[in-house]
Amino acid sequence: MALIAGLVAWQQHGTSRQEATDTAARRVAAVADATRTTDPRTAMLLSVAAWRIAPLPETRSALLGAAAQTELDAFTDSGFGSGAVRLLVDSGRTLLSSNGREWRTWDVVTHRRIASGLLPDGQVTGASPDGRVLAVDADSGAGLWDVSAGKWTGTGQRLPSSDIPSFGSSNRSYLVSHLEDDQVQMRSVADGRVLFRTAAADPTNVALSSDGRLVAVCPRGGPMTVRDIARHRSLPGGWQSPGANHCDDDNSWLAFDDGSARLAAVSSVGVRVWDTASGRQFADIAEPDIQNIAFSHDGAFLAVSGHDEIMAWRLSAPNAPVFRHPLNGQLLRGGLAWDPGRPILRYLEGSTVHSLDLGAALTAPWSSYPLDNALLSPDGGTLATAEPSGSGYRFQLRDTRDGHLIRTLPSPPLPASLDPAEPAVELDTQDTMSLMAFSPDSTAFTYSVSAPGRETSPQRFVIWDLTRNRERTTLDLAHQSSTEAVLMVVLGPGGRTLPASRTRGIGRVSGEVWNTARRSRAAMLNDLGSVHLAVRPDGRLLAGDVDFTELPSGPVTRRTLSQGEQINAVAFSPDGSRMAAGDMTGRVALWDGTLHHRTGVLPNLFPAALGDTPEAVNALAFSPDGRTLAVAGDSGTLQLWDTATQQPLGGNLPTPGEPIRSLAFSPDSATLYATSDHTPLQRYPITPSHAITQACARTGTTFTAAQWHLYIPDAPYHPVCDTPRPQ
Repeated sequence: MALIAGLVAWQQHGTSRQEATDTAARRVAAVADATRTTDPRTAMLLSVAAWRIAPLPETRSALLGAAAQTELDAFTDSGFGSGAVRLLVDSGRTLLSSNGREWRTWDVVTHRRIASGLLPDGQVTGASPDGRVLAVDADSGAGLWDVSAGKWTGTGQRLPSSDIPSFGSSNRSYLVSHLEDDQVQMRSVADGRVLFRTAAADPTNVALSSDGRLVAVCPRGGPMTVRDIARHRSLPGGWQSPGANHCDDDNSWLAFDDGSARLAAVSSVGVRVWDTASGRQFADIAEPDIQNIAFSHDGAFLAVSGHDEIMAWRLSAPNAPVFRHPLNGQLLRGGLAWDPGRPILRYLEGSTVHSLDLGAALTAPWSSYPLDNALLSPDGGTLATAEPSGSGYRFQLRDTRDGHLIRTLPSPPLPASLDPAEPAVELDTQDTMSLMAFSPDSTAFTYSVSAPGRETSPQRFVIWDLTRNRERTTLDLAHQSSTEAVLMVVLGPGGRTLPASRTRGIGRVSGEVWNTARRSRAAMLNDLGSVHLAVRPDGRLLAGDVDFTELPSGPVTRRTLSQGEQINAVAFSPDGSRMAAGDMTGRVALWDGTLHHRTGVLPNLFPAALGDTPEAVNALAFSPDGRTLAVAGDSGTLQLWDTATQQPLGGNLPTPGEPIRSLAFSPDSATLYATSDHTPLQRYPITPSHAITQACARTGTTFTAAQWHLYIPDAPYHPVCDTPRPQ
């Protein structure tokens, strides 16, 4: 009895210790998530530490969140107190602080003080972009102070206090507004000489290019003018057209990019961007209440901040932002600044400089010519693409490991219209769309071209054998009773069956199943009303957005998969035991593999809608090990969810910001692949070991034993960034 009692006590002690360890790990993970904005580096190290203590779903979430978190760093200068004037200069790499008679500069990357000096009596009101000259409102009047020389710059002539100097993007010139006569002057920093003058009520309605060559003026009532002061001429452009700008808007202001190639006009309703060389409008972003803007150094992106969030837009594709970051009540005091060498955006909140890592949102390869379609095989090994080529399409297969071309496939014939008004007219890419599908076991692939809204023939689908890399057969889905457009196709296991949905008159959809070996239709599913389809991996169940049926020809069962909104994506797990259905509101319903029991609903954690329409779920994929569900939206949001706990894993992954068409995991569940039209292949390593490497590289430091015990007193010390945990 004593032996049994001792054994039980030992087991209980072990259980108690493990519970205490798990509790400590969960607490550290929670602290990490709570400090990502206020202390990003510590948050990343705590995330790694939590995983080191215990590999739990909560610590896995914290670890993946650390590897992809937007907040990279937060540097606070508290030396001068809360009443100091602080400015971001040198492209956001330097924080300049002043209080009374002293100024200091700090390197925001290393957190080290760079320099300091004295100031005349007065108040610092601004700084040149490089931080070498300060605008000071002194007792003797306003002027410019050279911090290196420690004296007034130029002639040293004072201005009336009402004529406060202000800087734009140029280090060589500044603006002075005369309130008495509504005149704005551009003056030389070196000698105070007047270089240009114009009538404007506010200096924000006058912008200087960084090279001092161009001046843009938005007079009250318009129209806007852009003046080349070196050549003494006005530049023609779309900004001169009636209604093209909002110069009469009380909140209008102007800004050039660093290269003087882009000009932005901000108003209460948004921002318009023009190309200064051609005068062509480049982008029109309808985002109200913009408070700050900043062009990236190459002029390709525009960052804006409002009351609630910071966003970045790709100006060549400004339909939706590529990056969004909620401010959660933070008040920006010093504008926005892009780091010239890294995809990092900085902003100043009080005495703290926040650094945001935009990652793949900026650096992912971007093609100017979008694909028509991009689809990943279920095993993540093959990428199929369809791109417009001449009057037709080019279909290609690529290896996802390195992107190399496997095969350019034979092009199927374009369907010809059966409309008597245009007999035998071959359609082109303006009237058609590409269709592609992989079998669940990734051994077969089919592709074709469809013409929505038309009756056509032929409707030829090629069945491609991926194992032998050759054509297996072709099917012509045009039938005497079925010449309406095919909307979607899927393949059964081995590509032996091809279920399809097609239009049946106005507002009606029906289904059918084809036997690919016999090249014949095996079943009609007249009651099937789904457009989006998925085949269970065993090939025995066809699920759609509103119904499902047992294959090959079982009765159709209606099923409401969501909580009332239209389903936009469906996917089975690799073992067929679960199915996910994503709707137009961004929610995902989880079902068992028979679609008889709903097991949960993942809430919409996409960013808040920019307009009236929320981001819809556009693609779904389960990992082969069943632990992870990837969810992608039609505005480019990409998330990971833990299937056991139905909780998100970290934050949103960085993407190029366009609709994601397809998702797939590698066979070992270590890598997630995503596709979109301008960026066909995106890779995301998601193993804990990779996340540790990423988090430690981003922090550039680790916890000492003393720091560990300061933050984590209830768990024994583990090296954080020295040795990775075995997988």
